[in-house]
Amino acid sequence: MKTLLLAESHPPTLEHLTGLLSQAGYTVRAVSDPGSAMEHFVADNPELVVVSVDLPRLEGAHVGHLIRNHSQGARVPIVAIDKGHLGRARGVASVLDLKVNAYVADPLKPGELVGKLQSLAAVAVQAGAPLKGVRALLSRPAVVSGDLKGFPLPALLVALYQLLRDGVLVVAYRDLTRRVFFARGGAVNYDSSARQDALPSYLLQRQVVTEAQAERVVQALGSGLRIGAALAEAGVEAAGEELLQLLRDYTTDRLAQVIGMREGRYAFYPGDEFQAEVATVETPALAPILDGARRAIPLKVMAAPLRAHQAEFPVRTPEFGRDLGALGLNTEDLKIAMQVNGRIALRDLLAHGRGDLRRGYSLLWFLKLVGCVSFSPTPVATGPGEVVAEPESIAPRKRKPLPPETEASLRDGAVKIITGSYFRCLGLDIAADSEAVERAYHELATHFHPDSYAEYDTSEMKDLLDSVQEKLSAAYRVLSVEERRKAYLQYLMSRMDVGRSTTVNVDAEIILRRGEAALKRKQYRSALIHFEEAVTLNPQEPEYYSYLAWATFLAGTGPKEDRAKAAQKVLRKALALNPYLERALIISAIIDSEMEDASGARKKLLKVLELNPNAQLAKAALRKVGR
Repeated sequence: MKTLLLAESHPPTLEHLTGLLSQAGYTVRAVSDPGSAMEHFVADNPELVVVSVDLPRLEGAHVGHLIRNHSQGARVPIVAIDKGHLGRARGVASVLDLKVNAYVADPLKPGELVGKLQSLAAVAVQAGAPLKGVRALLSRPAVVSGDLKGFPLPALLVALYQLLRDGVLVVAYRDLTRRVFFARGGAVNYDSSARQDALPSYLLQRQVVTEAQAERVVQALGSGLRIGAALAEAGVEAAGEELLQLLRDYTTDRLAQVIGMREGRYAFYPGDEFQAEVATVETPALAPILDGARRAIPLKVMAAPLRAHQAEFPVRTPEFGRDLGALGLNTEDLKIAMQVNGRIALRDLLAHGRGDLRRGYSLLWFLKLVGCVSFSPTPVATGPGEVVAEPESIAPRKRKPLPPETEASLRDGAVKIITGSYFRCLGLDIAADSEAVERAYHELATHFHPDSYAEYDTSEMKDLLDSVQEKLSAAYRVLSVEERRKAYLQYLMSRMDVGRSTTVNVDAEIILRRGEAALKRKQYRSALIHFEEAVTLNPQEPEYYSYLAWATFLAGTGPKEDRAKAAQKVLRKALALNPYLERALIISAIIDSEMEDASGARKKLLKVLELNPNAQLAKAALRKVGR
């Protein structure tokens, strides 16, 4: 039975097609948004793809285009479906840039979509040449796959290590794809679709290369050179054991980053065919689990499996010595592990042992997960001929007072968090996605947690720090779920004047903000796409046309004169909705000035100042035009 990915944003159409295609014998992965579509495509490796022409764009690109440009998408048959059944078909011209294999104007027309899929599948089988290497490995079904919520990867990595599995772990979030290659249960290589994840960026962060050298390494790797030759090409002296250590550190660091992901999907594909085309290095197989957990997994998640053992006595198992190399423990962690001797109760070890609370909890969680610690209800004899000992105790540690400047900083930051909105308390813009929320929450929760100041006495600030954690947790619970985030935004905007003439459309406001961010980054084409989508969602809001007009002038097609005419046409729509719209008049004047119509520009700017004498942007524009 073939697996098929169906991406359609219209719920009734999605439901109908899911049933239709399931009856035709396909295993259907049905999704309604572009981010989920990419995640399922990368992780589930479908044999056929059906995407709606009007599916919302992902970072400015249609999912069909992203799939076709993906390393796994070159050979997958893709069918684009339209809205003929709703009387809104865009026509075949709308899919020309998507590189799809077929276009179906009305997917509900009996026999048409299924017939197209069957013929495409038959052609793919006849034309398909044998696959090799990584592509052959990824063409097989995954042995395990699922959602990243709930942090499933630590347990998966332990299983891979214990079973000595070869293969590729693929994780996907929206249009981001990360792959970790495993040999005999340990990570041996890593790659990512994000440039900031790549090895040259890592070397730049470590100050091994300069920015110019990093760029030359990227170009050399793109030309097919291996990393050693690419570094030499860029004039970087790194070879032998030094180069191998850099590659080990990079692979371990990036796998730890993957461990902490909680949005998206994952899949593990077994096999060792990748070794012919992927350079490999040996790494401590289990070490990234602890590192990744400390970076991203909340303390309460790691504390939960230990809760039932608080009064028991943890003791190292024989597996601890056997797996010590794979654990990759540093000196501080080894000191804590040596106290796990079967004679100290877990609660005492965590409260008063070496290291702070988070370090102790994360290490014991890790050792329990990998089978290197067990728990006994009574003290345990660990040496040969040793008599069962009485419980040992650890005296509470004396803590220093908080430095005044640290205390003042924490108090000021805490007040801002407690009194601010959920977005403000996390330091986020309304356009922030779930990944940004996750990152901000963990950074702030760690910064304001008493464990981050383990050597100091924070008892006087306990109530304040507890209030901060409660506020951050509430913000995370709301903003990490898209539906809750939108409902909260609607509530916020209903209480404040956001300068809109129409009822606020939350989706449109988020997209508008993304367009503004793209403008600031000078990504004008991306901004144009965002503003077009905002106008589509709320065509009666004049402010949206102002933004769209400016992006049209900067990133539209054709010569400057044509772009100016197109932008002024958009501005006329804005002014038809609101003849006194300040932003539209100023942008229109700026475009006139750019087209050397100083007289027309002055008239429009003077009109703005007549309506609002304090319009600073109009004054600045008028100074440039000249009186």
